[in-house]
Amino acid sequence: MISDKIKEIVEQRKNSIVKDIEYLKNVNGNSIRKNKKTLSESIKNNQEISIISEIKPASPTLGNIRTHIDLKSVAKEMESSGVIGLSILTETNFFKGSYENLKLAVLNTKIPCLMKDFVVDPVQYKIAAVLGATNILIINKICELEKEYQLAMENGLEPLIEIHDAEELRDIRHLFDIGYDPKLIGVNNRNLKTMDIDLNTSKQIIPILKQEFGKKVQVISESGVNTLEDIKLIQPSGADAFLIGSSIMQSDNIKEKILELRGIN
Repeated sequence: MISDKIKEIVEQRKNSIVKDIEYLKNVNGNSIRKNKKTLSESIKNNQEISIISEIKPASPTLGNIRTHIDLKSVAKEMESSGVIGLSILTETNFFKGSYENLKLAVLNTKIPCLMKDFVVDPVQYKIAAVLGATNILIINKICELEKEYQLAMENGLEPLIEIHDAEELRDIRHLFDIGYDPKLIGVNNRNLKTMDIDLNTSKQIIPILKQEFGKKVQVISESGVNTLEDIKLIQPSGADAFLIGSSIMQSDNIKEKILELRGIN
């Protein structure tokens, strides 16, 4: 089950696909990925705390988070602070994201870039690939996972499969059973029915993922991770990385906040 708000976002996203189709017709050039590593590769190669920093101008729960963003400057600042990847919101109505933000992030950094959106149509995969994203978010609760996973792979994108409860583990098992090789699983601490956040979600689900799939998957804890203390609370569960948006975007000093989250200052 998902909340009425999530249903509203998904429905509006479906209604706006006509704009995406027009965007794809007019966007210039092919992929500008420049041989970037994927998120799973970057996580594996990092021996420290792996932070994926999210560029999120707004959210349904917080409203406007950071307005008038100099995307190029923010992306470079995040990269120089030692994050292993960027997550860029491209949903326009509720998160105030854009494809232009994704394009600028890809062009101005050398680290992996995740296109984060409510993916409801194949055209979104094509746009992500053309703009040079290395990864794309697939929210298991709003899609047919096998179909969406295949679309991601066909477009040269590494999917981040987002789950929210233990019941969804059967869908991950199914991908392995039919011969797929998912490398990146996100455990979202936000309950999509109540919209509440509980870090215990990661503490409960990540050990099961690690026990069952081991080193086959890199697991990311998402939502509600705001401090180094939150990271230390979840780390023993086996989390390989942390996707952090609001607390970084709300900070007056992005670099200082990221270094704090990495345990450097």
